[in-house]
Amino acid sequence: MKGFFKIAVLIVAAVSLWSCEEINERVLPHCTGRSGDLLIVADTAYYNNATGDAIKQVFAQQQVGLPQREASFDLIHVPHRAFSRIFHTTRNIVMVNIEPESKIKLTVTKNVWADKQLVITITAPSGSVAAETVAKNEEVLLNYFNDKEIERLQEHDRLNSNSKNAQHLRENFKLGLNIDELYVVAEEAEDFIWLRKETDIGGHPLSQGILIYTYPYISDSTFDVGELVKKRNYYTEKYVHGKNEGSYMLSYEEYVPNQKEVSLTGVYLNELRGLWHMKKGFMGGPFVNYSMVDEKRNRVICVDGYVYGPKFDKREYLREQEALIKSITY
Repeated sequence: MKGFFKIAVLIVAAVSLWSCEEINERVLPHCTGRSGDLLIVADTAYYNNATGDAIKQVFAQQQVGLPQREASFDLIHVPHRAFSRIFHTTRNIVMVNIEPESKIKLTVTKNVWADKQLVITITAPSGSVAAETVAKNEEVLLNYFNDKEIERLQEHDRLNSNSKNAQHLRENFKLGLNIDELYVVAEEAEDFIWLRKETDIGGHPLSQGILIYTYPYISDSTFDVGELVKKRNYYTEKYVHGKNEGSYMLSYEEYVPNQKEVSLTGVYLNELRGLWHMKKGFMGGPFVNYSMVDEKRNRVICVDGYVYGPKFDKREYLREQEALIKSITY
């Protein structure tokens, strides 16, 4: 069995399983399901054993940087025999095909049965090999579906590319962000702006905010986690105040933000995912922060998205902030 893994896993990207002629003759329906839903099509015998365990380990693992446990994706399982037309338009699909004489293969396909759909097919000669294939490609698989969810959100956000807020940021901060007009400017200075959107859902408050601040680029040491958190705390203590007298936003000292480097259209951004709280107040929640060097102006740009919603899961609201931030141009 180990011999199978001497063969490189083949990842095939395709626009569609259908021919060009078939695509031109039909109009695909919109993909269905909620953001973060992931349909697993696998026979029950495999899903209830090693293959299913590996899939859950990857896609149902706890999302980093949230105040309570939330899975990275919400899994829905159906066996092949039950994969009827009602499921065909699901936004995200993983199909597991166990074929004893087959080689290991991952096939990435877009727009199979629906517009903006992503389907990844895992073909393997046995359930154990399928499980090892999933585990070995954990980061790749997660990135495909995460990036697709971001892409869907950004397509909607493009409608806001010329909003008043977007124009204000271009004129005053020399950067572009596809931010809608439901955000209001809560605080602004020469090197800082705080925009927030307040919503009431079923009588419960939901707050989403964007913080943008810039400062001179001196050295790469500015991207150390400690330095980034220190800089964030400097600006939030100075400008992001709560309702209580003397209250202000800070990052939780007890929670060291998770850091990683991400690529955005060829530019590398530093990502932090952490938790914030209101000092001398009672608010708190998750944040995602991206910092980058604007070489043209020799400055560091930090764009921070946070969520406050004590009655709600935060994963998808924070994903909205991530998608918005990743629309940045400068």
